[in-house]
Amino acid sequence: MLNFIAGMEQKALIEAQLDSVLAIAEFNQGSTYADFDPELDEMAAYGLGALVAGKVIAKTGLLAAGLIFLKKFGIFIVLGIGVFLKRFFSKKESK
Repeated sequence: MLNFIAGMEQKALIEAQLDSVLAIAEFNQGSTYADFDPELDEMAAYGLGALVAGKVIAKTGLLAAGLIFLKKFGIFIVLGIGVFLKRFFSKKESK
């Protein structure tokens, strides 16, 4: 994958020069797709599905929704933990 940072008005110029830019790219000996040997090389433990699922979760805003939940209800969670700890430690002191 090759990305260009440019304005839309430069798209035609990039497309016209794409072959010469791709010719500049160099890969280390033995590091190209053509050099892959399934008996020697290791594959990633995750597949394409895991990558897609991770991207879907990020796009759907699951993390953002969790942060909003904590922002709205976090005070109640902290207060609940505080009450629990106060009761837990006050029972130990009275014994």
